[in-house]
Amino acid sequence: MKALLDGDLFAYRCSASAEHDNEHIAFSRMEALLDTIVSSINPTEFVFYLSGPTNFRYRIYPEYKANRLSKPKPKYLDACQAYLREEYKAVVSDNCEADDLMGIAQCSATADKPTVIVSLDKDLLQVPGLHYSWEIMGGTTNNRWTKDAKLQEISPITGLRNFYYQVLVGDASDNIKGATGIGPVKATKILNGLETPEELFDAVYDAYDSREALLMNGQVLWIQRNVGEVWQFPYEKEEDV
Repeated sequence: MKALLDGDLFAYRCSASAEHDNEHIAFSRMEALLDTIVSSINPTEFVFYLSGPTNFRYRIYPEYKANRLSKPKPKYLDACQAYLREEYKAVVSDNCEADDLMGIAQCSATADKPTVIVSLDKDLLQVPGLHYSWEIMGGTTNNRWTKDAKLQEISPITGLRNFYYQVLVGDASDNIKGATGIGPVKATKILNGLETPEELFDAVYDAYDSREALLMNGQVLWIQRNVGEVWQFPYEKEEDV
């Protein structure tokens, strides 16, 4: 089984954790995390993916991730990304994101050459197939919490439901607003019990005030399964939104 590793997340989390140390501490933490993952899922091979400087989503929605521009990036982020490129030949995306490369690789896998996406990013759970998230800990000294490692299989319909859930609620971290007046509770209620792609699309279509906003959000939130893929309505609706 090939492990598809979220290099963006590796580099960001490990560089951020070493902000008051030096870049070699950040590198050693990436190596330690890699060792933990390899010992946990025992892949036959692995590959890191990193996001390149170009991304088609900015053409569709110029304000995509604009809220991140004012936030300083970790001091050693560039160094960690360079380390993954140099030491592990990380694959860098062109006109898309690392998420898209992982989605394409997972959806092109075969039964005799399976893959597993390794990430903490909930957005990737729209991609069918195996997913692994490693254990994370947080909180304060007096109030610690732990999220256990998890290996799960995402079916095509579950992945589609996860995608449409995100389309409904948006994604604040990427500056995507979602449908007007719909949060997690309402989105869950809208999608609950729906079991076909047609039912899911119809429910989300009806929840939006604007056909254009739905199409835009779907296109920036959809993770590619094929090279160059851009999400479109699965079929046309006769009535206007």
